[in-house]
Amino acid sequence: MTRTVAMRKTDRANLRSIAVAGLAALSILFFAFGLACPSFASTAPNASAVPGGYERWLGSVEGKEGTPSGGAILYDLRFRPDGTVSIEKSEGVHLVKDRANWTAGGDGSLRIEGGEGAIPEIDGALFAHPDHRHLTTKLARGPTLSLRPSIGWITWLHYAFFCVVVIFLGNELARRSKIAAYTLFLVFPVALLPLWLQSDFDTLFRWAKLYSAIIGAALFTLFRFNGLHRYNWVKILVAAVLAVNIAEAVSQDIASGALANLLNAAAGVLNILTIHRWLGIRRDDDAPHDMLWPGMTVGWIIAYDLWNITFVYLNFPNTVFFTAAIVIAPTIAALFVKKGTWLQARAYTLAIYMMYIFSFELLLNRGIGLDLSVPFPRSEGIALGAAIVSFGCNLGYALLHYRWRMTGRAPAHLQIGQSESVI
Repeated sequence: MTRTVAMRKTDRANLRSIAVAGLAALSILFFAFGLACPSFASTAPNASAVPGGYERWLGSVEGKEGTPSGGAILYDLRFRPDGTVSIEKSEGVHLVKDRANWTAGGDGSLRIEGGEGAIPEIDGALFAHPDHRHLTTKLARGPTLSLRPSIGWITWLHYAFFCVVVIFLGNELARRSKIAAYTLFLVFPVALLPLWLQSDFDTLFRWAKLYSAIIGAALFTLFRFNGLHRYNWVKILVAAVLAVNIAEAVSQDIASGALANLLNAAAGVLNILTIHRWLGIRRDDDAPHDMLWPGMTVGWIIAYDLWNITFVYLNFPNTVFFTAAIVIAPTIAALFVKKGTWLQARAYTLAIYMMYIFSFELLLNRGIGLDLSVPFPRSEGIALGAAIVSFGCNLGYALLHYRWRMTGRAPAHLQIGQSESVI
């Protein structure tokens, strides 16, 4: 009987593996088709009447050339055959809109002028047009802005590929294969450094995020396979990696100074202060020997997810959808794949994401010549509302958590740290 049950479990596992493999294969095929056939994808009603045959162009600057706190400024331009162009600029919590005229020069250049003054650095700008998928100009305030065309269906196919193959299967591969985990988090960060140095990411925040994520993933891998799980100081270090990761983002929100950013920074601080039961972190005795944190509660994870997505919305408007994927994926993995693995999945997916964008920035933006970001609609009202929700959830959880720690009183059906959670 026991053997039969074990065989059924194995069959179900095999079916799941086949289904995942099939979905991955389809995603790869669709993604490859999308990259191979961009000529079919011009979104303009009259392709010859807009720059390069593409109506929508995106570009961003960040770091010392972006917002004062090091965040990104996103420019979204939509050209029309009637010679007008609508411009949107997302900077921090602000969305600025303008409308101007565009004219093509005989040398392939393009000039934008006659705007309403809302985005002065674009008004009067002369864009070089080195190829049909690249516009570049030196903005009046200093930095160089590079624009690439955005094609909706290819962008969304890439996003599906990213979510399914890069994030979900990447995390599962690192979970199930010791060799894959070592290669991803110990070999690649050294071997790929020459490539990463050629990327356009020159901000301290991006590089700190890259290597802090990699260090966390590497530490958790050593915890699983090299006996580090026996030492309490390592468990404290695991919790510290999580806290430092949050603190990096909090410092950027504080530097921004906007009300929404400050509220979200306070939410991040509360999130750090409610990290609990780290000495309960352990290594699963059964293969694939996951790192488990039974004391990580559902409430804390949800509060963290809200804080993190809000942070990226406020500071990096061109990567909100990607961040949502790498934030939600560990929660799904902890709920439906294996309980207790949230932090491990969070570290693995974040490290894979950071390595992915550093490794393929040259290929995706320069080689293919398309901007594959998915901007989320900007609104100061949405920004402030998201920050209030983030702060409110983290404050509510913190009040319940510390009430229990000081008085021993806890909700009957809500985990706030009083015992091992299902997550």
